[in-house]
Amino acid sequence: MNSYYYYVDKSRPWFWWSGGGWRRFNDGRRYPAVNIIILTADSFDYALGRKQLAEPPQDSSSGSVISIKDMDEWKLHWNKSAPYNKLLVYAFYDKNSTLYKAMEKLLEKLAKQYIGKADFCKLDVDNFEYLAGLCGVEGAYPTFVLFKNCKQVGKVVGLKDDELERSIERALN
Repeated sequence: MNSYYYYVDKSRPWFWWSGGGWRRFNDGRRYPAVNIIILTADSFDYALGRKQLAEPPQDSSSGSVISIKDMDEWKLHWNKSAPYNKLLVYAFYDKNSTLYKAMEKLLEKLAKQYIGKADFCKLDVDNFEYLAGLCGVEGAYPTFVLFKNCKQVGKVVGLKDDELERSIERALN
């Protein structure tokens, strides 16, 4: 069973689909990050089957890591990439972590290796606490969460180069 999360905007950010309808997210409970699908207004019709999946513009990945600073920037990038048959790799990190520099080197290497196939984005958990919670990120940084077609397709906790590359290859095939 899929869990759908719908992001509207800052004034009324998250809703959750629970069988009978959409519910607001403000009760502080943790929800399982199992088979999650994140939607925005732009990707909503795609998820409901009202729109066909489109291919992203050719070579739309930059080949470098995208630093996303706030939810507005996240939503803009998500709408540009998520509804397409393209892999998004989110690296949730804590800027005070000693692994931060090593994570950046790994991401840069992977961004160049998978240019045109995947977008690599880094998100500071201090700015994306709720999104990190939805994705099942719990205190171990960095945590890499993979999305394709708006759906979470993988997660790797820690700096595990080989495991992350295997997860990316599985998601791309």
